[in-house]
Amino acid sequence: MGEPAKASLVLAVRLRGTVGDSPDVEKTLESLALLRTFQARLLKNTPSNAGMLRKAKNLVAWGEVDPATLGALLAKRAEGEQRSMVLDEEFVKNRFGRKTFGDLAESIIAGDISLEDLWRAGLKPKFRLHPPRGGFKRSTRRAFTDGGELGYRGPNINSLALRMI
Repeated sequence: MGEPAKASLVLAVRLRGTVGDSPDVEKTLESLALLRTFQARLLKNTPSNAGMLRKAKNLVAWGEVDPATLGALLAKRAEGEQRSMVLDEEFVKNRFGRKTFGDLAESIIAGDISLEDLWRAGLKPKFRLHPPRGGFKRSTRRAFTDGGELGYRGPNINSLALRMI
């Protein structure tokens, strides 16, 4: 038996509100900690997370995040639990032993640093994003596979996330 494959990371971004949706979907979004529109969250690619994302597919876009996007997200949109916390290259060097946010992102995707380590270091698990620069390119009421913005996007989530940072 070989070593199990390292779980990849998924970036989930909430694009729509829950007005008129079922309470089950609202509860699922609470479990995912995506309580407001334009919030993003890093999640492990597990079957339970995938099931919750599929249940909320009419409100959320998600896909596999790459190191460049994750580095930019950490550098510009990461927040500390305390307001006095300064998140800069010095923080990354002291807490994680990495030189830059890009190095930290590569370590996270490679599995050397877990998401729990980030949260224990004092980072909030959510990222507050802007609406995308240039607007949405497709309908926010349709699935990505049907010419919209919602649902599973695969690596295309990176282009959306970079426009929202």
